[in-house]
Amino acid sequence: MKAIRVHSFGGPDKVAIDDIPIPKIEKGKALVRMRAVAVNPVDWMVRERIYNPAGADKLPITLGQDFAGIIEKIGPGSDTRFREGDEVFGEVWGSFVEYALVPLEDLVRKPRSISFQTAASVPMPGLTAWQAIIDTAQARPGMRFLIHGASGGVGSFAVQFARWKGAEVIATAGPESFEFLNDVGVDQVIDYHRERFEQLVHDVDVVLDPLGGEVQARSWSTLKRGGMLINLVGELNESAARKAGVHGVEFGMEYDTEDLAEIADLVARGAVKPHIVKVLPLDQARWALDLNQRNQSHGKIVLEV
Repeated sequence: MKAIRVHSFGGPDKVAIDDIPIPKIEKGKALVRMRAVAVNPVDWMVRERIYNPAGADKLPITLGQDFAGIIEKIGPGSDTRFREGDEVFGEVWGSFVEYALVPLEDLVRKPRSISFQTAASVPMPGLTAWQAIIDTAQARPGMRFLIHGASGGVGSFAVQFARWKGAEVIATAGPESFEFLNDVGVDQVIDYHRERFEQLVHDVDVVLDPLGGEVQARSWSTLKRGGMLINLVGELNESAARKAGVHGVEFGMEYDTEDLAEIADLVARGAVKPHIVKVLPLDQARWALDLNQRNQSHGKIVLEV
């Protein structure tokens, strides 16, 4: 089967298309035939050895994490509600393949009404946004959110979850995404190319920061006293948070199939819309990763398998 792998760490030129054996079925796992996989920043971070947790730390590494597909086989003796032929989605290290072995406990049933491409685009960004906006910030009517990188995978879900909960949402993004953000009900969109958000925004309750660095430094003044900045990448400046009189949160997403099923239901009902901008074949994974890394995708890239 085809697999998108790296045999040494580095840039886009390290990405190879290999032929490898289909994994052998094991108890407690399902062999899933991939139909679509999605590109996330973590995928090129693994390639460059910036982020390599267990499961993505031994060469050669098969890239990818988010997926949607069909259960081909279930390990003998497995106790599960799933059946062969079920349409499923979720996360597994090494999803950029034709077939992957996935723990049954990590699978979520794909709603029939959404495509494999749509389902594959949800797990990592959807869960990150859900746990940041719904669980951590506890979005509700009357709250004001400033969400950076609103055209990206996490940001595009975050603005919709906050609006779904009745909060006011201000988003920073490039012009390429204005139409999408207006369509999903964002209250104010700021062009980060032309405008200084800190000059336009004040007294927000929550800032969602998936960018860090200079953006984080400029965001403290937009918060009201007692507000919250949720940091998704890089280091949190705790002294700046104390000086601003706000709560800085070092955020980490936890994989949760119940959360993922709830998000999928919202997508199936049309309450939330993934921001997919490109669907490419699996063998163009190198280009897709490069677009994501250079911040030129302006939305979610999905690879068809």
